[in-house]
Amino acid sequence: MRTYLEFLKIPGVKRLVVSALPGRLSYAMIALSTFFFVQDVTGSITLAGIATGVETITSSLTAGFRGNLIDKLGQTKPLSFFVPTWILLVILLSTVSTPAAIVTISGLIGLASPPVNLSTRPLWRVLVGAENLRTAYALDTTVSSSTVVAGPVIATAVAIPFGGNVALLVTAALMAIGGIAVIQMPASRNWKPEQQQGNAMLLLRNRKFQILAVEGMVFGLAWGILEISIPAFSTLQGTPGLSAPLLATLAGASIIGGLLIGSRKSLTTPLQGFKWASLGASVAALPLALTSPGWSMAIVLGLLGLGMGFAQVYHWEVLEAVRPQGTATSAQAWLWAVEGSTLAVGTALGGYLVEYVSPQVALACVSTGLAIACIYVWQYAAERLPEANKALSDSQMAEVLADLESPAE
Repeated sequence: MRTYLEFLKIPGVKRLVVSALPGRLSYAMIALSTFFFVQDVTGSITLAGIATGVETITSSLTAGFRGNLIDKLGQTKPLSFFVPTWILLVILLSTVSTPAAIVTISGLIGLASPPVNLSTRPLWRVLVGAENLRTAYALDTTVSSSTVVAGPVIATAVAIPFGGNVALLVTAALMAIGGIAVIQMPASRNWKPEQQQGNAMLLLRNRKFQILAVEGMVFGLAWGILEISIPAFSTLQGTPGLSAPLLATLAGASIIGGLLIGSRKSLTTPLQGFKWASLGASVAALPLALTSPGWSMAIVLGLLGLGMGFAQVYHWEVLEAVRPQGTATSAQAWLWAVEGSTLAVGTALGGYLVEYVSPQVALACVSTGLAIACIYVWQYAAERLPEANKALSDSQMAEVLADLESPAE
């Protein structure tokens, strides 16, 4: 604790943490705010799932391109375009009611996602220096992950009594506050792009990256189904207020798992850790189809979140160990793009399964997907990633902690 207290005394640190916070909360709210709004105005859970899925897939697919703009133009110009555009689109979404308009605007919202996290990460290097980067990334990751828990709670707390349209307006207001705060930071305005390294197409043709991308696609699909099945199942059951605490349980357990693994020294190699964490998560997910919104689901989600927190850290460690030289940022950005795209497909699919098939089938698909991903890691990926079967250096571990943030935002 003393380390963090001393760290916060470094000039610019508190301002960076506080400035980025409202924007991160806004990101964490947008999916559930959109879901409740669409469900309110159309009565369709499937359309609500499609809208949130379209937002996610357009955001993730274009993450790398937004990052390229920052690398070429600096932070001020891209943020000054994306922040107000995104806010106006979210406000516009709150005024429409036809399926075509909802899906179209949701897609535009994803395309215009302001790259807040992509802008924050390089500022730490400028403010605190290399010797404090690991502390900076650990603190930043904790704050960012906490908003993942708080955002859905706030969105639900606003949407249930006041309506989904009000939740969207609150989401837009938070982005306005956070976006302006980041743009006005001297560190952001004065930041100069570094010389670009790595080539996206060469990275995408790299065999080891492709192996991890396949696992990420299967995981993303399963996780997308899970994230939409929780609020959809809760709504069908007549208890939409359970959505937020259940999602918070999942996210909170994942944060705890990630921090436990990411903050300790261990002789476990990234590959071994990833294998066992994947197995633990798949086993924890087996009873999902037997649960319903309430205590039974909360217990299973807590165990699953803990396992996925472990797996998330080890997954990024494996990527750090096998990625091509000079692709520290692009590797994690493009991997998230792949995972985020299938997550969006899973979101749309999950909404359909819950509404037209059954919630139990949707949850069974989650368990099946995580089991397939685990088998793939153990039986195929492990023997083809020998570089990941040794411990990471401290500098690599710092990069891993940084990569736990979503690069699409």
